[in-house]
Amino acid sequence: MPSSDTNETRVNEEPLVGFLNAGSVVRIGATVRRPRNPGSDVVEALLVHLDDVGFSAAPRFLGVDGQGRQILEYVGGQVYRQPPWQSDDAENAVRLGELAALLARLHEATASFRPPDGAEPQRPLPVPGATWTHGDPGYPNVVYRGTDVAALIDWEFAGPGDPLCDPAALVALYVRGPRPDAHDLPRREAATAAAFAAVVRGYGMSSEQVAGLPAAAALVLDDTAEFLGSRAEPGVVPNLRWRATWFRDHADHLLAG
Repeated sequence: MPSSDTNETRVNEEPLVGFLNAGSVVRIGATVRRPRNPGSDVVEALLVHLDDVGFSAAPRFLGVDGQGRQILEYVGGQVYRQPPWQSDDAENAVRLGELAALLARLHEATASFRPPDGAEPQRPLPVPGATWTHGDPGYPNVVYRGTDVAALIDWEFAGPGDPLCDPAALVALYVRGPRPDAHDLPRREAATAAAFAAVVRGYGMSSEQVAGLPAAAALVLDDTAEFLGSRAEPGVVPNLRWRATWFRDHADHLLAG
């Protein structure tokens, strides 16, 4: 296990902005410092495991500083809440397929992971299972260099679940998909179908996994709505619930495509 750092100060701390971590996560030189929370033990062990097995698309865990914060490798590049290619449905499908391929590699790398005794993830994933997954693999948690993925970051929701949890999140949350007030519903449905097909190909899903992907996407949306709750902007939670229903109602259409 990496050694602890007991001599840090707040000198030269650069805040890193995120939806859930505003003001609490900072960069110091080539490292990131973030508070330890419930589930940190298992996240840290998972990151050490990934480094040990040669999975390079994750920051290395370097220890705990004198303020009790995680010390993580800083991965340089660009992080997007909404990347520029998301407005191009065809290109977005390609990028999501590439992320799905990375997630398949991640799940292979975690197959031999065994969590420390007594260590528990921060929260359960929406589809139960035994595969250790990132838990929140969308664009805001991906570092890009150009259009190449440098790393998945923000692993605080990592936990065991069905392997579909990760790729389902891509289809559910990172496509300009159907919404109740949309004037361009046919385009949005086509964008979702294209992303669905790209994620299936990128991940290399079995026929059983393909059949389960629409339901998994719906569960991810329901889980996101429940997690955000009152923190969400007005209208966000009802839209998430509506989209969950859309995935359930249109499963046959997606599978036929």
